Amino acid sequence: MTTEPEVALVFSPETWVEGLHRHLTDHGGARVRQVVMDPAVALEEEYGTIIVSHRWPGLTHAFVEQMHRHRRRILGVFDRSEPAGHDYLQSLAVDRIIESDAPMASFLEALTELSPTETAPPPEALEALLAGNGDEPAAPLSEPRLGRTTVVGGPPGGGATEVAIGLARAVGSRGERVVVVDADEVVPAVAQRLGLPIEPNLRTAVDAVEYRMGRLSASLHRPRSAPFHVLAGLPNVAAWSQVRPSEVVDVLQALTASAAHVIANVSSRLEDLAVGVGRSRYGISRAVVSDADALVGVGLATPVGITRLLAWIADVRALTDCPLHLVVNRSPADAFRRAEIADEIHRTYPPTSLSFVPTDRAVELATWEGDVVAAGPFSRGLADIADVTVRPLQPTARNGARRNGRLRWTRPRLELETQ
Repeated sequence: MTTEPEVALVFSPETWVEGLHRHLTDHGGARVRQVVMDPAVALEEEYGTIIVSHRWPGLTHAFVEQMHRHRRRILGVFDRSEPAGHDYLQSLAVDRIIESDAPMASFLEALTELSPTETAPPPEALEALLAGNGDEPAAPLSEPRLGRTTVVGGPPGGGATEVAIGLARAVGSRGERVVVVDADEVVPAVAQRLGLPIEPNLRTAVDAVEYRMGRLSASLHRPRSAPFHVLAGLPNVAAWSQVRPSEVVDVLQALTASAAHVIANVSSRLEDLAVGVGRSRYGISRAVVSDADALVGVGLATPVGITRLLAWIADVRALTDCPLHLVVNRSPADAFRRAEIADEIHRTYPPTSLSFVPTDRAVELATWEGDVVAAGPFSRGLADIADVTVRPLQPTARNGARRNGRLRWTRPRLELETQ
């Protein structure tokens, strides 16, 4: 007995989609396990092949790479009157291409051919997909990513943005490549804080990763006198609704293919508030937190600040169980007060580490200058915290080898400035 292929069908307002779905439902030939509208849910069911129109906005290089990584085949469908659609599907290295007006028998034949017991894509197709534009060659999927993502957040007004910048400076001073990503979709402020241009920004990076439009490295800024790079957030709050949470996560993962550390600054709001089909304004921070390798929560050293920090901890713990480090900002020098704060935090939720950062006037001066914080209590405290929260990576077969006592990084996916 022959088993019918199991497929997913991407919904789009085209006649062939409804016709194919009805035919498979009424006559068989393949079993539709999932109807996909949002790329973020395309892997919720088990199936061998996904059928998608060349017009679907979610069909990008990153989506195809994700499908292939999960051993799914892709049947791309194009309109015969739009030859550019065929060329686009070919550039994405989908597994097979078919005309939208092809007979149902041809669709069934394609689905049968795409559903052998081995569902991995052909190696040559995968290599073509990952080759990119030639400026940023990608590593094989079997190799782990080079870097780690540390997400910095906390309740409003706690100073998470300043701590993220301080951690990046400390890590960069160790000689490791680090990128700060402003993923705060409510009040993005990293570019403004450091006096950087608002373009290019995260939207540019999404275009580079998802659609291969330009180079990812061209989206980064290098602040003056700072040993790190910055990927600015979107300056217009309304523009965040045009970016999918999954696309932001893809950008972070692409950055970790070259940078030893990616430090993402996220919003205090972690609700998943939809504002349109497949779009989510407040879901970006939520998605970034869920994908983090480590979390750093920042709160003010006041009764209200600690209460809000503990509430934030409850929210993030519902999303991830990765290591959680807490930073109490503008903390008092009084050891008794610090002990009270520590007791309250440990009684409610014992973190991986708990650190105190004192008030430092150099922070205020740096904000007016648009520069990193000068040497002082704040920068020294962040350097100590970085050694605990953003630990130096150990050399591996993927990211380098020690020669003559020095760590040599190999095969960076995107070149960052070193000067």
